[in-house]
Amino acid sequence: MTNAEPSFPAGVGDGVSIVASFSIPGIVEGGTVTKRHAFGNSCARTAVLGLAEGVEAVKPPPGSYVYSGVHDHGPMIPPREGGPFADLVGCAVAAKEASDSYLTGVIEAEQKNCKEESAKANAKARIDKEKERKKGEKRKAEEE
Repeated sequence: MTNAEPSFPAGVGDGVSIVASFSIPGIVEGGTVTKRHAFGNSCARTAVLGLAEGVEAVKPPPGSYVYSGVHDHGPMIPPREGGPFADLVGCAVAAKEASDSYLTGVIEAEQKNCKEESAKANAKARIDKEKERKKGEKRKAEEE
């Protein structure tokens, strides 16, 4: 992969954008596949940063970092909706969804290939074992 500027689809390079790049070695015979996805505010949904309409603010459990509307000392003011930060969060969500989808496909294909290779190896082992059994029977018959 090079450090060249990524090329964006029409409208993606305007404003806020994220480029996700994956280099997966070995999914093609003897090579590496590199996939690039660009997400811009023109093709990603603007994220809602605060609580959804009608959701009550409650203190989150320890270790949770999502906006809950409450902190240790009481309620928080709601975040300002819209703008470039909401666009950036929307791009990040779209990039994560695409990442999950792409990598799930890669993992499932790899698992399928492993199962097929395992089935072939088991079939070959059964055939080899049967050949050995027949050779043993033939030797035994020749000895008698």
